[in-house]
Amino acid sequence: MKDQFKNYLLSQRFTSGTINSYMSGLNHLSRDYGKNILEISDAGEIGKIRKLYDIGGAKRSVGDYGNGGARNAIIQYHNFILDFGGEPPIAHESDLIEEVESADSRFTYERDLHNTLKRQTMDLFPEYQLIGSEYFIGNVRLDLLLEKDKKLLVVELKAGKATYAVFGQIAMYIGLVQAKFPEYEVHGLIIASEIDEGLRNACTITNLIKCKTYKMALTLEDV
Repeated sequence: MKDQFKNYLLSQRFTSGTINSYMSGLNHLSRDYGKNILEISDAGEIGKIRKLYDIGGAKRSVGDYGNGGARNAIIQYHNFILDFGGEPPIAHESDLIEEVESADSRFTYERDLHNTLKRQTMDLFPEYQLIGSEYFIGNVRLDLLLEKDKKLLVVELKAGKATYAVFGQIAMYIGLVQAKFPEYEVHGLIIASEIDEGLRNACTITNLIKCKTYKMALTLEDV
């Protein structure tokens, strides 16, 4: 089911680098679990495996592998099995190669920004541990989910200006995370190049959601 899963990730607009990272994460979990996860198509079993390596799971530390990449991988694989009912369509290698090239061509500024934020998580959020990059809860994708003690931080990243509409978006994310992990205190952080006045005003009604702006630095390398 390896090729089918790769095609699924491509349909979700993941880059080839992220897909390779997820494959590595699933291999890591498979070695720990004692069974090739990519050969399991039963949604119930995959759901149990996901819980095993997720927050609060007995083997959560194994899911932390690759800055949470292994945990992200099993979450994506669980969604894949749920979406296709355990019987995904047969993929052809030629189609897969074509889709990889197509996905690479869609590598946008926001995706580049997201990857930069992910790489610098330890520097930008020194008190937090990265739980997942593009962490899925149901069909909702969180840009970043971070943890500190018994607190979770949901990070929503926007490449351009963030408007008041983002307030409702991240509030919904916070509610989803709170429902899944009721023992945690959940906050939200919106990061954008610019925060409009409507969003600033919305954030004044609660201490659960904060906003920050980013600046990108240009570096030069010899060739």
